[in-house]
This record gives sequence, C-alpha cells and structure tokens, in this order.
Amino acid sequence: MSFLVRNARFAARPVLASRIMPSRAFTSSGVRSLKEDDRHTPDLAEQNERHKQDQLQKQKEGKGHWKPELASNSEEAVAADRQAGDHSIDELQKKTAKHAEEKHKHGTSQDPGL
Repeated sequence: MSFLVRNARFAARPVLASRIMPSRAFTSSGVRSLKEDDRHTPDLAEQNERHKQDQLQKQKEGKGHWKPELASNSEEAVAADRQAGDHSIDELQKKTAKHAEEKHKHGTSQDPGL
C-alpha cells in the first residue's frame, strides 16, 4: 500500500516540458559516390560505366584486376599503403609516368596495376 501512496503523488504532478527531449524527425546523409573528387565531372556516369564494363570483361577473360577508378579515395589510399615496397623515388616516378602514358593511350587501365 505504501508503494501506491508514494507513486500516486508523482502521478498527480504535471509533466514538465523541460523533461521531454525532442527527437529528430528528419535526417539526411551525404551523397554516396565513388570518388569524392569527381563530383563535378560532367560525364562521370559514363566513365564509371565504361570502367565497370571493362572490369567485367577482363574478369570473364581471367585478367581481372583492381581498378582505382572504381574505388573511393580512402580505398585507393589503403591499397597504396598495402602495396608500398622498398622502391626508390626515381623508380616510382618512372613507373607512374609509364602507367599514365599507357592509361592515356587506351582510355582505361590496361595493366594489373602499378
């Protein structure tokens, strides 16, 4: 009985508005895109589709490889960290220049990566 007497006085008290926490009725999230830097590229969808089809074709032929064009910036950074080796700066610069020339010639990556 004492339980009812104790709780009855709290039940009769008006609820204060300051105790009610407002909840968020509307939330939004950022746009999910592959590359964060490519947002303003006019033909981004066409480029992504071309790289995707190229990757699918190479996988069917058994020549599939990781494509940095289809990765986010963070995925590309992780892949670069994992592939880091004991190469000299000159060697890496030559390799990068060669890769850029090949990529520019063909319009998409043609080799299994750097």
